[in-house]
Amino acid sequence: MIWFYQRGGQHLYYEVRLRQDGPGYELGVWYPEGTVLTEQFDTEDALAERFLDLQTRLNREGWGALEPRTADLALRRQSAGDPVSRVC
Repeated sequence: MIWFYQRGGQHLYYEVRLRQDGPGYELGVWYPEGTVLTEQFDTEDALAERFLDLQTRLNREGWGALEPRTADLALRRQSAGDPVSRVC
């Protein structure tokens, strides 16, 4: 699962996934400047604890969830004459 965050025009995201090299989990964080941090966990409990710590820290530092872009929003902007942003 992937979560997207924004702050002052910057974006970051983090992903929780199963480890590919064996049992356990990985938490990957992609920071705006290009840094990638990957942590590995043997148990769901350890991952869940770190996940909550990360969310708390991001919120404390002013990061907020990225607003979803829906087709409905794009259509409303287009009908109002605003340019439509394309998200790939």
